[in-house]
Amino acid sequence: MRQFLLSNTLNTRDLGGYPIEYGKVTSYKVFLRSDVPIQVSDDDIELLLSNNITTIVDLRNDDEIQSKPCALKNDKNFEYYHCKIHGDGCLPASVEAVSDSYFAMVDEQKAVLNIMKVFAKAKGGVLYHCTAGKDRTGVISALLLLLSGVCKIDILADYQISQAYLGSMLQQFCKTNKNVDINIITPKTEYMEKFLDMFQQKYNSIEEYFFQIGLSDTEVLQLKMKLISYVK
Repeated sequence: MRQFLLSNTLNTRDLGGYPIEYGKVTSYKVFLRSDVPIQVSDDDIELLLSNNITTIVDLRNDDEIQSKPCALKNDKNFEYYHCKIHGDGCLPASVEAVSDSYFAMVDEQKAVLNIMKVFAKAKGGVLYHCTAGKDRTGVISALLLLLSGVCKIDILADYQISQAYLGSMLQQFCKTNKNVDINIITPKTEYMEKFLDMFQQKYNSIEEYFFQIGLSDTEVLQLKMKLISYVK
């Protein structure tokens, strides 16, 4: 089961369990993607620690963090990193601009480099999040799944799951913010598919991308070792 049940988040889930060739799968309890945990219970903390999730990576901008701090930021049980990613949570101007906004995130190479370096050196598992856990978190998740060798269909499916968990919240958001087009903020397969096509066209492969942004061979290997396990 990929859904990781915290008491006050909607979209926390494990990247584990996706099949890869040669009898391998993505590892469980290594990378959790999530919306921002604004509140956590003692049981939530115990659940994270019992699964060795000890690193928190916050992808949001400074204003978002100040407005809605991550509840784990100052908890001594966790190492918290603020790794702001390109886009700062701003809404794309149109439906057509959603995929472009995703591509702009990976083209902000220094930001992605910082994130992947934290992931590579993390002692335990990592929970990384933006606000809703669908766009910025979705792009970082796609990069990790690409590195794992997960097929495109499963990468698209992983992205699309956010719609199931966030759908009612997004609808409510648009009722309150009537100037927002719900199609822009709703995860749609074509947005991620177009982004992946743009990524491959420019960078050819995830390994070439990581080399270009300055991630070392050792760090790439560390990430792969974390991400991939054999089926028992």
